[in-house]
Amino acid sequence: MEKTNRRFIIASLSVLFIVILIGFSTTTSSEAIEIRDISIFDSAGRSRTTFSSTEKITFAVTCYNPEFVDRIYFEFYVKSPEGAVLFTHTGNSAIGNEGLGGSSIKNIPIQQFYKSLGKYIYMAKVTAGSETYAYSTDSAEKPFYVYSPSIILSYPADGAKDLIDKPLTFRWVSSGATKYRVYVDDDKGFYNSLFQTGGGEYPDPQTTYFQYPASPQDTRQKLAGGVVYWWKVEGLDNAGNVVARTPVPFSFTLKETAPSVATKDLAVTDIILDEESTAEELKFNILVKNQGGMAISATRVNLYVNGVPVIPYQVLDFINAGETKTLAFLGGASKEKIVAVSAAIDFPDDNMKNNMLTETFIITPEPRFYEPGEIWKIIKNFIKDLEILREVEGYTPSEVSLVPDGNIGEELERLEKGKAKVVGVQIEVVK
Repeated sequence: MEKTNRRFIIASLSVLFIVILIGFSTTTSSEAIEIRDISIFDSAGRSRTTFSSTEKITFAVTCYNPEFVDRIYFEFYVKSPEGAVLFTHTGNSAIGNEGLGGSSIKNIPIQQFYKSLGKYIYMAKVTAGSETYAYSTDSAEKPFYVYSPSIILSYPADGAKDLIDKPLTFRWVSSGATKYRVYVDDDKGFYNSLFQTGGGEYPDPQTTYFQYPASPQDTRQKLAGGVVYWWKVEGLDNAGNVVARTPVPFSFTLKETAPSVATKDLAVTDIILDEESTAEELKFNILVKNQGGMAISATRVNLYVNGVPVIPYQVLDFINAGETKTLAFLGGASKEKIVAVSAAIDFPDDNMKNNMLTETFIITPEPRFYEPGEIWKIIKNFIKDLEILREVEGYTPSEVSLVPDGNIGEELERLEKGKAKVVGVQIEVVK
C-alpha cells in the first residue's frame, strides 16, 4: 500500500527520474555511491542561479554507483541559509545498476518554499543499498537566489534625448525570467504597440539587452528623429506567463538628421479647428509638412469627420523640402458634441506612419435666440390636442415661459425629436 501511494504522489507532481547505464572498462576505487553533479534549471531547462519568486524551478542530481544494488533512492531539499528545511521531496528511486544515473523534479513553483528574497540552498541526497551491500549515502549542496519579480530599465535612461546609437540597444536588469518581451511605442499606454519582440531568450538573465532592428520590415516600426518613444520590458516563463514587468516605462528621443536628397516624407503635423467654426458649419485647417529631401507635387489630401469622407478632397499642388502648408476644409454640420477628425495624405512615401493624423474635438453649439412670436408658432405646430389649440387660439404673447422652468432651445429640440409633448396650457393675466 505504501508503494502504491507513493507512485500516485509522484504522478500528480509530474516528477521525472532517469537512470542511465554506461559500461566502464575501468573500476572506481570508491565502494560508496557518489554524487557527480547537482544542477538547477528554469522552466526552459536553462541552468540558472537567480530566479523571480513567481517562477518555477527544476532540481537535478547525477550520481555514480560503483556496483549493482537493489535500489538507489533520491531526496531533494531546499533550505534557508540557516539550515531550516523549507521544501522536501522524497520517493524517487531507480534500479541500482552500476554506472551513472540520476533523477530530477521539474517545474516546482518557487512559491512553495519562498519566504523572503535572498539566498536559498538546494541539497540533493542519494542512498544505495541491498541485502548483500551495505547502505551508502552521499549529499551535495548548491546555492541559488530568489528575488521579488522586478525588471529595472537601464538604458536608454528615462527622458533620454537626441540619441544617435546605431544600433539602438535597450538594456535592463531582472530578478529572473526565462525569456523577455520588449515593447516600443509612441504612446505611453502601449495600445497597439509599434514594436514588440517575440520573447527571445537571453543567455544571462541578470544583465539583458536587445538591439532594435536598424531596418525593420514594417516601415511603421522605423524610428524617427524628434518623436517621443516609450519602452518597457516583461519577463516570461517558458509557457509565456508574465513573471516580472517594468513598473514604469521609460521615454527617449532620437536625434533628427538631415533627410537624404532622395527621401520622400510628407507628414500631417496638425489638425486645427478654425475659430470661425459653428455647429452648422465646421472648418478645419490641415497642416502638412515636407520632412523629406525633395519637393513633392500633386498630392491628394483627404479629410474624414466621424469616419465620413469630406467631399471634395484637396490636392497639394507643390511643397518644397522643409516647407509647411495649410489646407482649409469645410467639414459640414455636426449634431454630435464630440467629433473625431482624420486627415490622410494619399502618398506612398518612406515614412507611412505620419501620413495620417486623428484628433478629437468637442463642439459646443452656440445658443439660439428665439423671438416670442417665433417660439409660439413653433410650439403650436407640436400641439395635437384640439382643446389646447382652442384655448390658445387668438393669443399673441409677448413672452413665453416654460413649465417647469427650463431652456427654451432644449425644449424645442426635445419637441422636434419626439421626446416631449404639449399636454396643457396655463394663461396668466398680467395686471
